[in-house]
Amino acid sequence: MTRGKLIRYALLPVAVVLVFWLGGYYFFKGSSDWQEVQSLLSADPAIRAKVGEVKEISVAPFPFMYRFSGDYVRATLRVTVVGSIGEHRATVDVERRSGKWAFVS
Repeated sequence: MTRGKLIRYALLPVAVVLVFWLGGYYFFKGSSDWQEVQSLLSADPAIRAKVGEVKEISVAPFPFMYRFSGDYVRATLRVTVVGSIGEHRATVDVERRSGKWAFVS
């Protein structure tokens, strides 16, 4: 396979998908949805029992899934929560229905 065909058929589609995926990730991190999810995580008694008072919450780019349709939003996020007594990493599934965020059970 020539270099031109390799770029056209393999690298270019991968680059396009990566750009769209990263765009969605950074869009979510800058959105009010992420701030609301942080509030939901900070208020969760199970998380507070593991880390104490929540100081920082970060979301990793892998795995990251964010789907929305009208007023319904669902996200799967890999988060790291740092608190006064420790740190906890978890993958959480959350959804927003009728404007309210909740954990997916």
